[in-house]
Amino acid sequence: MQLSGYREGMKAVCVTTGRTVAPYGGSIGQTAVGGVTLAETQAAALEAAGFELVDAAPAGEPYLVYSDRTWFTADLLHRMRQAGQGRLNISDEGWWAWTGSLQAVASPGVYELAIRTGPPGFADLPLMNLDVPLRELELDDFHPAVAHGHSQPLIVGPAMVHQIDHWMHIIRVNQLVLVTRMEVERQRWERLGFLGRILRVLGILLRARSFNGARIAASLNEKGRDVEIHPTAVVELCVLGDGVKVGPHAVVRGSILGAGAKVDPFATVNASVLSAGARAGRYAFLNLCTLFPRAMVSKGDGYQVSVFGEESFVAWGATALDLSFGAPVKVESDGIGSERVDSGQHFLGVAIGHRAVVGNGVRLRYGVTVPNDGMVVDPGDDLLRQWGEGPTSEPVIIEGGKTARVTRD
Repeated sequence: MQLSGYREGMKAVCVTTGRTVAPYGGSIGQTAVGGVTLAETQAAALEAAGFELVDAAPAGEPYLVYSDRTWFTADLLHRMRQAGQGRLNISDEGWWAWTGSLQAVASPGVYELAIRTGPPGFADLPLMNLDVPLRELELDDFHPAVAHGHSQPLIVGPAMVHQIDHWMHIIRVNQLVLVTRMEVERQRWERLGFLGRILRVLGILLRARSFNGARIAASLNEKGRDVEIHPTAVVELCVLGDGVKVGPHAVVRGSILGAGAKVDPFATVNASVLSAGARAGRYAFLNLCTLFPRAMVSKGDGYQVSVFGEESFVAWGATALDLSFGAPVKVESDGIGSERVDSGQHFLGVAIGHRAVVGNGVRLRYGVTVPNDGMVVDPGDDLLRQWGEGPTSEPVIIEGGKTARVTRD
């Protein structure tokens, strides 16, 4: 989505950090964000804000420098250019309380994003204390028994930034991508005059050809080429890439579906991001989830706040817990076997690695990481609490809350 009104001319340089996000590894720029990759979303924001991405820092002129693990919006870049030079600092306490957990930053609210002259980097710069418009997102009321999982206010705005240092950040950034679309439209609405708002409403009604709320919501979808939506499906307020297919009686709301993604009959996809070729199987339920390319999630007990790696597969009947009724969910700090640390969240699902397979009936505890190429089968009555020493080159079972080799008579 392009934003207008940005003065062009300033250049931008990306600093490669070499950091990876466990269990996925690889270039962090290839992380699944917004139905494409983090690098592609960065490039789109730069273009929308009028920056030119170059390979080397320009001599004798200010330019934008950012790290390959930093997600940002075009509105934020515009405000930074107006503010002058320095390293970005957002001091809003509510913003950091919601987003800050496990981000590796110099200090709370200080990001790897700056406008400067000289060689690219961040360490030697004064802070740019940017006052950005943020608001508390209004959410539906929750049942008292689960309200603690949503007790932290969700702070959002058109100018947002987040670094990706952990798998839980992949989910968070994709949530922010979805919110950005809403915030940009809200900002545009507020800038319209009285006549502009009337014309906008008339345009929406003409497009919907109805005063029905559901028809209006469906008319606000953004669709690519060759999109197929079954007449019985409900698809509202979504971005649908080329070749997307949504089957009979499926429900898809407030989500992004990348090119070739599929939502099978009776599946539900809510506020989630499915990358290219990803698939929600028949009767699957996905809420606040991120799927890497060609991941497939089948029917289970519902999956929330989880991330599924490239070509991963979750079979029918698997379960991933997502709500702690006691202490906040603990996660491995940096991949399999690393220290388990406080995520700061009570509402958090699981991370399934690239090409990993979760078999029928397997139960995963909240915060669990299944490594790349891991295969969990034959669960019995046990619950996976930590991957343990099970190999990733062959199927494993769960014993004592950890993975173990399959033994055969």
